[in-house]
Amino acid sequence: MRATDAALLIVALMVAWSFYRAHRNRTFQFDVFDIIMDGGRVSRLACIAMGAFVVASWVMLRLTLDSKMTEGYLGLYLGACFSPIVAKLFAPAPLNQ
Repeated sequence: MRATDAALLIVALMVAWSFYRAHRNRTFQFDVFDIIMDGGRVSRLACIAMGAFVVASWVMLRLTLDSKMTEGYLGLYLGACFSPIVAKLFAPAPLNQ
């Protein structure tokens, strides 16, 4: 493992630990499950978007640190992160049964 990989892992763990501490603190209004929930239920779209964001962000950092970043990679990153949100905006309303 390279030093940059170790540093990225440490930063990711620090962010995760901060989220956990904020989630457990009763005086702070933060629920980590709101990231993947929509209307009180787990959202498949939110889970996919969060997973795409985390993986793509890690890849983008690696490409940047290795000096291999291109406009194409940036376009793929933005598409992976924002296309589910845009798709939800333009999707037809569900039918009430």
